[in-house]
Amino acid sequence: MSTQAFQNQPAAASQPPSRIVIVGGGTAGWMTAALLSHTLPEPEYSVTVIDAGGGGIGVGEATIPSIIRLLRTLGADEAEFMRACNATWKLGIQFCDWRKGGHNTWHPFGVCGARIDQRDLFSYWLADRQRPYHSYSLNWAASLAGKSPHARNGRSPMATTGAYAFHLDAARLAEWLQRRALSSGAQLVSGRAGQALTDDAGQVLAVTLEDNTSIRGDLFIDCSGFEGRLIGQCPQDTWIDRSNQLLCDRAVAVRRPATRVIQPYTTARALSAGWVWDIPLMDRRGVGYVYSSRFTSDDDALTELLQHVGGNDQAAAGEAKFVRMKTGRRTAAWNMNVIAIGLSAGFVEPLESSGLHLVQIAVERLLEYFPSSEDAALLRSAYNHTVAALFDEVLDFVQLHYLLSDRDEAFWKAAREAAIGPELQHRLRLYDEIGMLDVLQPEAFPDASYYYLLAGNERLPKRPAALSLAIDRERLQFVLQAILEQNKNALRQLPLQEEMLKQLHTAPVARAS
Repeated sequence: MSTQAFQNQPAAASQPPSRIVIVGGGTAGWMTAALLSHTLPEPEYSVTVIDAGGGGIGVGEATIPSIIRLLRTLGADEAEFMRACNATWKLGIQFCDWRKGGHNTWHPFGVCGARIDQRDLFSYWLADRQRPYHSYSLNWAASLAGKSPHARNGRSPMATTGAYAFHLDAARLAEWLQRRALSSGAQLVSGRAGQALTDDAGQVLAVTLEDNTSIRGDLFIDCSGFEGRLIGQCPQDTWIDRSNQLLCDRAVAVRRPATRVIQPYTTARALSAGWVWDIPLMDRRGVGYVYSSRFTSDDDALTELLQHVGGNDQAAAGEAKFVRMKTGRRTAAWNMNVIAIGLSAGFVEPLESSGLHLVQIAVERLLEYFPSSEDAALLRSAYNHTVAALFDEVLDFVQLHYLLSDRDEAFWKAAREAAIGPELQHRLRLYDEIGMLDVLQPEAFPDASYYYLLAGNERLPKRPAALSLAIDRERLQFVLQAILEQNKNALRQLPLQEEMLKQLHTAPVARAS
């Protein structure tokens, strides 16, 4: 059907959208479909997914705690979800050799110990510093002990607060989300979307498929990956390139056999031109090298990766998957009646497992700012501001890891000298002076995440905040010791992850709730 056939029709945004068309499947498309179809009532709204199959790029297979909210929103059973996605639990991330060889830094999930007088423990710890900051984290202690976040009887602190996440198979996650979406009323159209058919104002009225059929809609969501098949056709669409801040633009991934003991944390180890993720699933390990093509070739990156995982495994080399990455974001993720979600909206390397998180938050914000006939432009502007600020802060946090390194390879020197955004510059100046962080986005990384990273790399402020200096020293020692005792008692109630995973994954697979 030609574009001309749609000319002079009313713009799609003149009334609240009822027909939602998602272009692209994978985890982004099916997570969007699952959340929208679960939340928006039928028959007022319809959700259609155009999926050519083949899944996404599959760079990362780790998550952060916001995924617990996703499961709860969808009313999903965690055990069924884990079996479907071949998942294990994740309590945080260990960064190996980032500052220098042999030096480890931890980013456990959740608060560090407890908040004192409504403030993070960091300022008070800074006045004491008898133990590492992260040593007051229950998640850190549980990671070292190989514990599950769930107690056998009753709820554990980690389970109650949702301070845990998962390692999972991304392809299986997309399949699980697809089943959830279809069971909630979403419709699947198999095929590859092509040209967007628009009216005179630039609003998209329909998209064509390869067989020349067209799918009409009121609101279109672009989950087509880096290609940005729909958003790229919108007027005045621009891409903000952030490769001057994060230098890695390639990844190569291989599969490795599962280890006998499955650790409840992700490992990110620094190599000569980037870093390697190691993500433990039930039946295998997902291992990949994120690197800069300016400082190593694809062949050399694969060789270095295989050496890292234990020799030149020709079978692994033959199955290696290379991915090109494009760091940056759209100026406006919501343009006209098209909303880019996932890689089509922006990309930050998966160092902090933020990819699925950014998709989830984008859909949750869309449901908050869902377009209406009254003032769609206002809602669109508010949405764009919110998701752009979140993306920029996540990117800044990832870049901070590189700024704290002392490694002397050419890549690491260049990464330390890379351009720094104004918000991160301001935040670091304030932290260096008094150990405080400026206002953080609520859906980005919390203050404890920054403190884990900064203190773990021995970047400390000139002095603690005055409020923390006023605390009684005996009371402080009492509180710090009480945190350690409380964590020790909590650990006793937590079974080994090995035991819980064996029990969970050998149970019969239940139907999705």
